[in-house]
Amino acid sequence: MEHIIDFASQEVPLGQMSLMLDLTPRSEILLTSVFLNIARPNVIVEFHGTIGWEARLSLLPAVPEIIFRIRRGGFTKHHTLIFQTTDSLYTGSGVLIPVMTADIATSFQFAAFPDAPDILGTYQHYHLTAEFVGSGEAAIIGPVTLIGRVIG
Repeated sequence: MEHIIDFASQEVPLGQMSLMLDLTPRSEILLTSVFLNIARPNVIVEFHGTIGWEARLSLLPAVPEIIFRIRRGGFTKHHTLIFQTTDSLYTGSGVLIPVMTADIATSFQFAAFPDAPDILGTYQHYHLTAEFVGSGEAAIIGPVTLIGRVIG
């Protein structure tokens, strides 16, 4: 019978800490992180996350698009990529004045076996990041939630 070996969660509430966080195009930034104990072989690492973000639109067409990633060991492109998903908002065509905003919530669930035998028996630091890759402007408004658990 499987049971939870380790559990960790972090939440940055709406409007707290560094939120609202404007996104710079093509720059991957840290949103939050958790530590998990990869206690033994044959465990499953699960992640659940929710990110509230805002698309800002002044000229159309615009397609605000954000890549959300989970990385192990750090939050730069040099660290191990565990998971990624993309969310976007298609806004149509035409001209739009004044600036309009749209609030979006992105949620995900992911499970995997640890991919490196050298991490067994250690605590690992998992980072949730965001990278703006679309057109227009976007900001992380929150809440930002990352939940991780190790099942074995």
